[in-house]
Amino acid sequence: MVTVVFLLALGFAGWTFSTLMSKGKHQEEITKEVGNIFESAKLLISSITALVKILMKDSIASAKDEDFKPISSNVINLLKLEKKEKEAA
Repeated sequence: MVTVVFLLALGFAGWTFSTLMSKGKHQEEITKEVGNIFESAKLLISSITALVKILMKDSIASAKDEDFKPISSNVINLLKLEKKEKEAA
Protein backbone atom coordinates (compact mmCIF):
# COMPACT_ATOMS: atom_id res chain seq x y z
CA MET A 1 0.00 0.00 0.00
CA VAL A 2 2.79 2.39 0.90
CA THR A 3 4.51 1.52 -2.37
CA VAL A 4 1.39 2.38 -4.35
CA VAL A 5 1.08 5.75 -2.62
CA PHE A 6 4.78 6.44 -3.18
CA LEU A 7 4.52 5.54 -6.88
CA LEU A 8 1.44 7.76 -7.29
CA ALA A 9 3.22 10.67 -5.61
CA LEU A 10 6.28 10.11 -7.79
CA GLY A 11 4.08 9.96 -10.89
CA PHE A 12 2.32 13.21 -9.99
CA ALA A 13 5.66 14.88 -9.27
CA GLY A 14 7.06 13.82 -12.64
CA TRP A 15 3.92 14.85 -14.48
CA THR A 16 3.90 18.24 -12.72
CA PHE A 17 7.59 18.81 -13.40
CA SER A 18 7.27 17.92 -17.09
CA THR A 19 4.22 20.17 -17.45
CA LEU A 20 6.02 23.09 -15.82
CA MET A 21 9.07 22.59 -18.07
CA SER A 22 6.93 22.49 -21.22
CA LYS A 23 5.71 26.05 -20.61
CA GLY A 24 2.03 25.10 -20.75
CA LYS A 25 -0.92 27.46 -20.46
CA HIS A 26 -1.65 26.64 -16.83
CA GLN A 27 1.76 27.14 -15.21
CA GLU A 28 0.49 29.81 -12.85
CA GLU A 29 -2.36 27.61 -11.63
CA ILE A 30 -0.05 24.61 -11.22
CA THR A 31 2.45 26.68 -9.24
CA LYS A 32 -0.38 27.94 -7.01
CA GLU A 33 -1.64 24.39 -6.34
CA VAL A 34 1.86 23.07 -5.61
CA GLY A 35 2.27 25.95 -3.13
CA ASN A 36 -1.04 24.96 -1.51
CA ILE A 37 0.13 21.36 -1.22
CA PHE A 38 3.38 22.40 0.47
CA GLU A 39 1.50 24.72 2.84
CA SER A 40 -0.90 21.92 3.75
CA ALA A 41 2.01 19.53 4.33
CA LYS A 42 3.65 22.04 6.67
CA LEU A 43 0.41 22.42 8.64
CA LEU A 44 -0.02 18.64 8.81
CA ILE A 45 3.50 18.15 10.14
CA SER A 46 2.99 20.95 12.65
CA SER A 47 -0.28 19.41 13.86
CA ILE A 48 1.27 15.95 14.17
CA THR A 49 4.18 17.41 16.15
CA ALA A 50 1.79 19.21 18.51
CA LEU A 51 -0.26 16.04 18.97
CA VAL A 52 2.84 14.00 19.79
CA LYS A 53 3.93 16.59 22.38
CA ILE A 54 0.50 16.53 24.03
CA LEU A 55 0.43 12.73 24.10
CA MET A 56 3.92 12.62 25.59
CA LYS A 57 2.97 15.12 28.31
CA ASP A 58 -0.15 13.13 29.15
CA SER A 59 1.72 9.83 29.21
CA ILE A 60 4.42 11.21 31.49
CA ALA A 61 1.87 12.81 33.83
CA SER A 62 -0.20 9.65 34.11
CA ALA A 63 2.91 7.51 34.55
CA LYS A 64 4.00 9.63 37.50
CA ASP A 65 0.70 9.28 39.28
CA GLU A 66 -0.69 5.85 38.50
CA ASP A 67 2.02 3.51 37.29
CA PHE A 68 4.44 3.81 40.17
CA LYS A 69 2.03 3.59 43.12
CA PRO A 70 1.64 -0.21 42.89
CA ILE A 71 5.39 -0.62 42.48
CA SER A 72 6.22 1.51 45.50
CA SER A 73 3.60 -0.23 47.63
CA ASN A 74 5.00 -3.63 46.58
CA VAL A 75 8.51 -2.54 47.50
CA ILE A 76 7.29 -1.27 50.88
CA ASN A 77 5.45 -4.55 51.50
CA LEU A 78 8.55 -6.55 50.60
CA LEU A 79 10.69 -4.47 52.95
CA LYS A 80 8.17 -4.96 55.76
CA LEU A 81 8.12 -8.71 55.14
CA GLU A 82 11.91 -8.83 55.10
CA LYS A 83 12.01 -6.88 58.38
CA LYS A 84 9.51 -9.30 60.00
CA GLU A 85 11.56 -12.29 58.84
CA LYS A 86 14.74 -10.80 60.34
CA GLU A 87 12.95 -10.12 63.62
CA ALA A 88 11.56 -13.67 63.73
CA ALA A 89 15.02 -15.21 63.19
